[in-house]
Amino acid sequence: MRPAHFHAYHWQGERRVFDQESARRPGTPEFLTNRCTPMRLADWLLRPATSITRTCQDAPGAAAWFRREMARAAPAFAVDHDRATAEPRAAAAADALARGRDVHAGWYLRGTGFLTLDVIACSPNATVPDHPCPLTRTQGYPVMSGT
Repeated sequence: MRPAHFHAYHWQGERRVFDQESARRPGTPEFLTNRCTPMRLADWLLRPATSITRTCQDAPGAAAWFRREMARAAPAFAVDHDRATAEPRAAAAADALARGRDVHAGWYLRGTGFLTLDVIACSPNATVPDHPCPLTRTQGYPVMSGT
């Protein structure tokens, strides 16, 4: 079954925050307020709708968001190889999204930063089909559609 839509998430912060794995697991006091990528990608859907960066109605729109965000961040990547492989990574992400799969990518940035881009298939999610859409759990949060 194809997902109804995709939620995109952008997190940029200090590597030490990303390394605090316990705060990225459901059931911990910090989980719902933590803006960093969860340990299991589909668990983004357990967080408040305010965590969503963008909602895309289809896989091509989600892939375009991923490609744009990666291109925007690429000059700050700490490793030349990451910049050189950005296009194949974007193509692989588009393929995964077209099959209704989640996409995650993370890069070390110059200095002590880290960036993650995640796109999560929603309603249903292939990994955890019983996770509800964050937009249906809460009212009053705007949905940003398209690319």
